[in-house]
Amino acid sequence: MGIEKASGSSEVAEGPSHDAIREELDRILTHREFHATDKMRAFLRFVVEETLAGRKHRLKGYTIATRVFGRGDDFNAAQDPIVSIQAGRLRRALERYYLVAGGRDPVHIDIPKGRYVPRFTAQLTAAPTDDQLSTIPDDQSQLLTGPTLAVVPLEDLTPDPEQRFLTLGLTNELVTDLNRFQDIVVIPCSGDTEATESSSPVADSGGPCAARFVLRGTVRTDPSSFRVAMRLTDAADGRQLWAEAFTHPLEASRFIATQEEIAHKVVAAIASEYGIIARRLAAESRRKPPAELDTYEAMLRYYTHQITPSPEAAEACLVALWRAAEREPDYGPVWSALASLHCQMYTFDAPGVAKPLDTALEYARRGVILEPGSQLARMILAYASYLAEDSESFRDEAEITLALNPNSPYAVGAIGYFHAMLGDFDRGLALLDHAIAVCPCHPRWFHSAYVLRRILEHDYEGALAETTKHLPFIGYWDDTVQAAMLGKLGRIKEAQPHVEAALEQKPDLAARARELIRRGLKVDSIIDDLIDGLRAAGLPV
Repeated sequence: MGIEKASGSSEVAEGPSHDAIREELDRILTHREFHATDKMRAFLRFVVEETLAGRKHRLKGYTIATRVFGRGDDFNAAQDPIVSIQAGRLRRALERYYLVAGGRDPVHIDIPKGRYVPRFTAQLTAAPTDDQLSTIPDDQSQLLTGPTLAVVPLEDLTPDPEQRFLTLGLTNELVTDLNRFQDIVVIPCSGDTEATESSSPVADSGGPCAARFVLRGTVRTDPSSFRVAMRLTDAADGRQLWAEAFTHPLEASRFIATQEEIAHKVVAAIASEYGIIARRLAAESRRKPPAELDTYEAMLRYYTHQITPSPEAAEACLVALWRAAEREPDYGPVWSALASLHCQMYTFDAPGVAKPLDTALEYARRGVILEPGSQLARMILAYASYLAEDSESFRDEAEITLALNPNSPYAVGAIGYFHAMLGDFDRGLALLDHAIAVCPCHPRWFHSAYVLRRILEHDYEGALAETTKHLPFIGYWDDTVQAAMLGKLGRIKEAQPHVEAALEQKPDLAARARELIRRGLKVDSIIDDLIDGLRAAGLPV
């Protein structure tokens, strides 16, 4: 079926008909399981009708604020985040409706994150084929701000009615954990079984299954154990990207804990900021110039920069993020990523940047205002607050970050790193241990916390060995620490190349060493040790 050409519009979009979309809209708005306020309902009707009328280009925050929420002509999204907040609530209300009631509706309406233009998808009512999973209409794919992941209900290879809850429970746990990662659009797909009162709404909901990536799995049980095998496929070319199997004792008392454990491992491997999906798409986007990246690709460039920081990567990342901010100024994560770069500019004393910490705080707060439920936004505000030595704000934002998604290796590890840089090593290293264990592709700068703990214990040989576990930072930090440790160990000749390298990057290091080190590290006793080591290495601090 095709959508007829709208009056006054030259566009022709493939998908459900206008009548089918309006029928679905009415079905949603009148259903008791669509939990939404009158304003949210007006919001949904407005964006759907504007899109069908060929005016989707007008669906900006200002238009919605003035036409739906009664704001005046002087509306400013930075000061009044009403539209982004209500959009987030509307998305959650739609997700709930399709999970608990509308799974088998003939049309699915949703609003992709980062935009206000709705997406209309013809519903699949049976388990999807690979061809169906790889099909995303061109008009819709342009609206996506992140990858789509279809979760197909796990298949029970030893059908036992008494064990069916294992399969349903694990499917439900996977969808729940995946939805915590806000960059990924998660699509629960229908199985070929009919829903019953005891069935999982996730496993039996219909949901649109046109997705770039597909997660499938099987469960096999015997009298003493059960084995879960999972695999991730790229529907674009049919290639299997990842597979893993998990075997656990069949202990009724641990079913829930085991389901959670398996789901956490699967989700961390495929959906985290440094998981299989992100790495696959980041590799595809490397060929594009920074200015040509879409919003999600710009965010991927940011995450890649955190793994392998360099001045060149920082510059390319900054260009990509600024273009994304100009294109979508109401998309909070972009401002949060820009805030993070300005935090690094402050820490490493980047030349030519006026008041980078003030700018970082401004952008970090803007990111939170635009996306208060974004874990990235909260994490970056915690980062800026720790640098500004605002301990109360740091503690509040750090706890919110962890609560939003305790299974994100990047966010959990970053909060652990910040705690360590403030001197709370017990809390910090516990979080870092967990993040590193579940994500082999974690940012290597996580290991700096372990270097500092060794210095606190006066284990300078151990600290020097720890420095080899991470890649160099953007600035002079690695050479400064290595020179200081070699100085403390009396290995002055070995320290000289590191002193020279640090001075080449920061010629005024001798005069400003304590000030510059304290920008990132807030533990005075460790700073004193580093200063003593630099003096011993021959740097006239």
